[in-house]
Amino acid sequence: MADIEEPEKRDSREKMKRNITVFRGIAFVVGTVMGTGIFITPNSITQRVNAPATSILVWLTGGVMAAIGGLVFCELGTMIPVSGAEVAYIRRIFGRQPAFLSVWLIHFLLGGMRLAIGALGFAQYFWSLFYEDPSQVNWWLDKAVTLTVSYLIVVLVTCKPTLILKSIVLFTAAKFTATFLIIGAGLYYLCKGHTENIGVGFQNTNTDPKDWGDAWNGVIWSYMGWEEICCVASEIQNPQKNIPIIVLGSISIITGLYLMTVISFHIVLPLEEMVESSAVASKFGEITMGESGKVLLALAVVVSTLGNLQCSFITNSRYIHSGAAEGLLPSCFGLVSKKFHTPLVSILYCCLVTTVFILIGGIDNLIGSASFTRFPFFVLCSAGVFVMRRSHPDLHRPYRVPLIFPALFICFGLFVFITPFLNESWLVSLVWVVVLLLGVPIYHITLGNVLNLQFLAKLNSSSTALFVRLFQCE
Repeated sequence: MADIEEPEKRDSREKMKRNITVFRGIAFVVGTVMGTGIFITPNSITQRVNAPATSILVWLTGGVMAAIGGLVFCELGTMIPVSGAEVAYIRRIFGRQPAFLSVWLIHFLLGGMRLAIGALGFAQYFWSLFYEDPSQVNWWLDKAVTLTVSYLIVVLVTCKPTLILKSIVLFTAAKFTATFLIIGAGLYYLCKGHTENIGVGFQNTNTDPKDWGDAWNGVIWSYMGWEEICCVASEIQNPQKNIPIIVLGSISIITGLYLMTVISFHIVLPLEEMVESSAVASKFGEITMGESGKVLLALAVVVSTLGNLQCSFITNSRYIHSGAAEGLLPSCFGLVSKKFHTPLVSILYCCLVTTVFILIGGIDNLIGSASFTRFPFFVLCSAGVFVMRRSHPDLHRPYRVPLIFPALFICFGLFVFITPFLNESWLVSLVWVVVLLLGVPIYHITLGNVLNLQFLAKLNSSSTALFVRLFQCE
């Protein structure tokens, strides 16, 4: 059992400004979750389940499980109110090695994957403004635009953190605009008696567990981010009171908007259109409002994905920064800019990894790898609720989750982790598991220093000193 107290007396996370209010926090979570997911994955999910009612049911179940996971993290986040989410919780409850495995695979190696998905989703809708088929765009031009936008966001996230939080509110408003337009148009079509598409119901539902596993991956990825307000807990005003309000408020908003948006898609678009169109919102706008509607919704989604990308850069850099603050990563990643009060080195590292994933991966391939790898650590966090209730029964808990919820989330997390091994891409899933397990010897070589490699400590110290001088950090 790890010590529940802070791992270090001087925690660099406390150097961050507490400028996240409840309103900004809800906008932050909505901005993190709602981006490319609801506008890109509906077609692939419908393709796999092959029925509109089944698709809606899958989206509803995903929202319920996100809410349950959010409630679990509310107890952990108010009991351990520091940035880092599952990295910080696992570190204190189960010790350094499992926490290292989490930060090693999910954030240090794969953190750039979510950022790349957001950037590629932006590019897909951006090019739909000019091309009927966005795949016609020259590969180099596509990557150049995607990378340029990513780098501009990195500059803003580094140098203007308060401005970014304010702009997230505006970008969230763009998401609401896009979804409200879709919902309004869908209800209008329904009132005019157009029930032929959604009236198909559950007919011809695909029951292949392999395809259902892929559908779950898409939905889970679309809801991913419900936990990330806990990643920036050190920047929240009065976190023990406000974290539950932010989590429950944001997940309720997201689930409601997701369901109404997907229902509207199925009211207007025939099953064939849902399956074939990669830019579903643009196709929806074209059918309901003509060419101007296609352009309007595409622009709204472009702005929405920009907000999502900003939020993702903030959260992933904080995960890496927290990993260093917990003593799990080299100390240079725990440095904070004296001028901007942001984790500059961690942000630059996220930028580097994101660049690699943008260059080598397509959206479908990245989504397939992005979801399931995180769930073993969500299962550990859920189990941690039971462990802490038993080992620290008197610890102050501003929020107590009913124990049925972490039990359900453990079962759900195990299901999500197993299903990718049932489809044709099981070998890719196995590769990620092997990479995860490689973290065990890496942990013992670096943090455990079983080989007594003295140069590692010197390298860590010298690199930290270099970044301190180079970037004016502390």
